[in-house]
Amino acid sequence: MSVCRRAYARPQPRSQHGRHYLCVCVHSDVYRQVRQLSAEHQLSLSGAAHHLLRLGAGLDPLLPLSTSTVSSDSHGD
Repeated sequence: MSVCRRAYARPQPRSQHGRHYLCVCVHSDVYRQVRQLSAEHQLSLSGAAHHLLRLGAGLDPLLPLSTSTVSSDSHGD
C-alpha cells in the first residue's frame, strides 16, 4: 500500500478570490479517470479533478467540456 506524504509543515499560499487549495491522495482507479478526462479535454490534472469533484457533489461544472475527444482508444471490450 502506498503512503500519502503530506506537507503540513510547509506554509501554503493564501487563497485569493474564493479559491482554496486541497491536496489529496487518490487510488489508482481515480487517478486514471482524472488523467483520462485531462487528456480527452486538454485540461490540467487540477482542472479535471475539479470538474469531477463538482459533478460528484451535484454541482454544475464551471465550464462545459467539448464533446470531441483527442483520442478514443477501443480495447474491443
